Amino acid sequence: MRYTKLKINFILVVTEAHEKRKDTIIMKERIGLIDIGSNSIRLVVFQVEDNLAMREIQNIKIPARIFQYINDDHEMSQDGIDILARIIGAFAKEAAILKADRILPKATAAIRQSKNKDDIVNQVKKKTGVTIEIVPEEMEAYYGFSAVVHSMSDSDGVSIDIGGGSTEITVFKNKELVEAFSFPFGAVSLQEKFFNGKDFNDAKSIKETRKFVRQAFSEQPFFENLNLPIFAIGGSARNVARVHQMQSNYGMAGLHGYTMKPKQIDQVFDTFVGLSMKEMLKLEGLSSNRADIIVPATIVFQELIQTVDSPVFKFSQEGLREGIVYEYLEEKYRSAFDIHRVAQQTVERLSSIYQFSMPDSAQRMVIARQLYTALSEDGYLKLNDHELELLNYGAYLYNLGEMIEPGNASQHTFYLLSNSNLNGFSHPERLALSILASYKNKTLFGQYLTTYGEMLDDKPVETLQHIGGLIKFAECLNDSHNNIVKSMDTVMKGNSLILRVFYQGELLSEVYRSEDQKKHVERAIGKDITLEFIHANSYRAIL
Repeated sequence: MRYTKLKINFILVVTEAHEKRKDTIIMKERIGLIDIGSNSIRLVVFQVEDNLAMREIQNIKIPARIFQYINDDHEMSQDGIDILARIIGAFAKEAAILKADRILPKATAAIRQSKNKDDIVNQVKKKTGVTIEIVPEEMEAYYGFSAVVHSMSDSDGVSIDIGGGSTEITVFKNKELVEAFSFPFGAVSLQEKFFNGKDFNDAKSIKETRKFVRQAFSEQPFFENLNLPIFAIGGSARNVARVHQMQSNYGMAGLHGYTMKPKQIDQVFDTFVGLSMKEMLKLEGLSSNRADIIVPATIVFQELIQTVDSPVFKFSQEGLREGIVYEYLEEKYRSAFDIHRVAQQTVERLSSIYQFSMPDSAQRMVIARQLYTALSEDGYLKLNDHELELLNYGAYLYNLGEMIEPGNASQHTFYLLSNSNLNGFSHPERLALSILASYKNKTLFGQYLTTYGEMLDDKPVETLQHIGGLIKFAECLNDSHNNIVKSMDTVMKGNSLILRVFYQGELLSEVYRSEDQKKHVERAIGKDITLEFIHANSYRAIL
């Protein structure tokens, strides 16, 4: 039997990934990243797993706003340097307690733009033993771009990262960097320039900020009228997305891959400017330390959307910090990541995180594809490439929740996947994967859709039920986990459709289970079927 070709053959990807592990994965390690921004300083300790998946084990933020310690001559005061040194010293000790193998202290605009940056670096080194690395403008933009292409499946787009003192924007096509630019203004510096001594929502200040940002963008025409999606990273974007989720009573957990339309950005902005500062400090989804700077940050988003003529605004949970770690890992480990196979690598790495059987997963996926091929060749079922990918992923991750409790594997599977940020998956795709990997019956399928059904159209919902049925049936054909099924086809005998299952080895519970669950396949194709199990050796002998 032949397989319908996909743009990406996930079965081969999984096989290659296991082979690459032999060469690329040397050891686990912990990386302590100190991100020294203009608005805040953050320590994130990443645990690098055996399969190079990154897991946060610590994330501490201090809203130091070191940008405010830089005077009109662009020099950081001694008070600012002392505060910086104390925080970095404390973070270095925390990283040591957590047994970080490597500390990466990276500084962006605030220190980069300081005339006395050499003195800052030297004093911090003397007081803490930590050598700050200053990230050049072009690299800061690159790290943001890298985080987006490593964590999202989209090939083309515009990335934006608004910091406290600078804004990095890139354009990428086919996941390759085309243009990058760092603007010397950020949420904090815009607030100080236009809102200093005024209300955070002062109308005149808003108008002047908008004019300033629009002029700055117009002087760099490389991203005008691109009509590409915008991928926003960083704290300001996170707060805008989170506020919108709260306002719309959004049910699905997580922000990564969350999509907003331009008018929804405008609605969130209108919410901000319509509140008092007291109300802003209590606004659900908004961090209190960003209440006074979120308005200028949102203006930057609005003006970029207008300049690019962007249809959608997407949020990436991964940003500068992850981009730095990706660079470190790719320099250390050969073929660590494949940016053109983000979703596939996410699915493959989930098998390690949740420690379920990869051989069984791969076999279930093979059977599901064999079943689909047999049905599609005779015109009983037709899926597009994206739906076939979901069939692969859902079959591979099917019932991963068994490791929590086998009796309620479906419910645990749905909860785990629907509440996890999955790189390479949009929120509707994550919902689809959760439904497929947890498919048990029509009733549970309907219950899972009750909360999130508005995210999917009627036709995709019907198709998902059909795909889920194929996966459920494929699981029955490997019920003994002996990998006995080798191929399938369909034949007509009179008016009856026969699904022939060719196997090698000993049939155990496969016959009973598949007879009991064939109704799922019948529902998908709208036709009754008869199962016929044929030993592959005897069939070849007859031929």
